[in-house]
Amino acid sequence: MTKNASPLQKLQCNAQRWLQDHPKLEAVLWFLAALGLIALLVWFLAFSNFGAPPEFVYQQF
Repeated sequence: MTKNASPLQKLQCNAQRWLQDHPKLEAVLWFLAALGLIALLVWFLAFSNFGAPPEFVYQQF
């Protein structure tokens, strides 16, 4: 990394280095991220009425 790197680049470099030093924690974080996305998908499909017939909005006019 260069000396004039932005703070965001420094943070990214430090985070990558830290995750490389802790591979088990990185695996746990990936697992939690995947589990969270699956939970979001299940929530959407279960509670959004996705696939239900559409309501006829203009029927009342």
